[in-house]
Amino acid sequence: MSIPTTAPTAPEGSRESRADRRRRGTDSRTRGDRRFTLALVAPAVLVVAALFAYPIGYAVWLSTHQWNDKISPRHPYIGVRNYTTLFESGEFWDAMGRTAFFSVITVIGGVALALGLAILLNQDFKGRTLARVLLLVPWAVPPVVNGIMWRLIFDGDNGIANTILRNLGIIDENVQWLADPDTAMNVLIFAEMWKLLPFLTLLLMASLQNIPRNLYRAAGVDGANAWKRFLHITLPGVKGALMFALIVQSMWSIKVFDTIYVLTGGSGGPAGGTTTINFLGYLTTFSNLDRGYGAAIAVVIMVLVILTTLFWILLLGRPAGGPSRWRRKPGATADVTPSLKEPGRDELAQPAGVAGESQ
Repeated sequence: MSIPTTAPTAPEGSRESRADRRRRGTDSRTRGDRRFTLALVAPAVLVVAALFAYPIGYAVWLSTHQWNDKISPRHPYIGVRNYTTLFESGEFWDAMGRTAFFSVITVIGGVALALGLAILLNQDFKGRTLARVLLLVPWAVPPVVNGIMWRLIFDGDNGIANTILRNLGIIDENVQWLADPDTAMNVLIFAEMWKLLPFLTLLLMASLQNIPRNLYRAAGVDGANAWKRFLHITLPGVKGALMFALIVQSMWSIKVFDTIYVLTGGSGGPAGGTTTINFLGYLTTFSNLDRGYGAAIAVVIMVLVILTTLFWILLLGRPAGGPSRWRRKPGATADVTPSLKEPGRDELAQPAGVAGESQ
């Protein structure tokens, strides 16, 4: 008589399914891939970090020393005295005011103009390709050539701007555009916006082309006018590119130098009328040879750029306020292509994920 036997079984807690072993192996491979990726990226990251850290650290260190070769060949440590002198200087606050005025006009006006031009060039019309090609001309012109061109156009004696305005009867005598602080700043704003408009327009136009056309058709079926389509479809669709454009334009406006230098011949304009904070740092460092004070200005510029960038990220980086009728809700399916039914029925089709939403 045979005695039935059973295979020994493992204790309850030691059992491991095949899926668990497979998952553990996958996790191990993932960790190995991450370590390998980090090992490949680490040298480049360290080099880039060093290239950033050394100039910033040196500027901060230099700003805490009295480094003025006109006064003394010695460079003693003075702590934050350069910063206190800077913040008590009327010249500094005048330059800050001009920088703020210049930045607000070029950033808000430039990006708004670029968005309007991008929407226009995104439409179907005859000659659109030629218009897009011509848009690149200002961007292809070197910055120095751009400054020289506008300096010749707005020359007070022989400039074409005065000739055109006289022929139109707008002015009776020549205007010295670059000899008056107010008009010189206006010329600077015009020249800078003309130079940067192509880049901003192409950036926003590329983002516009990623918006599905079906969203506009669905909105049109629902009776949305042009303003509502712009507000609920276009703006959310270009939000990322718009934030990038505002950040980049803000940085460029704070750090503008070449156009000012060429337009004013390196003087900063009449009565300092176009001397922004960045140009003040140049004059302080290379004309007055006060490297410590100039480094303090450079540190302030760096802080301004960081704060401006954070402002735009906090303002535009968060999700949009309310759900759009023609935009996919969080958690909805990835398919946002509307399936339109015939008009006049009780239910108009909407994009997937919002089909049950009330009209």
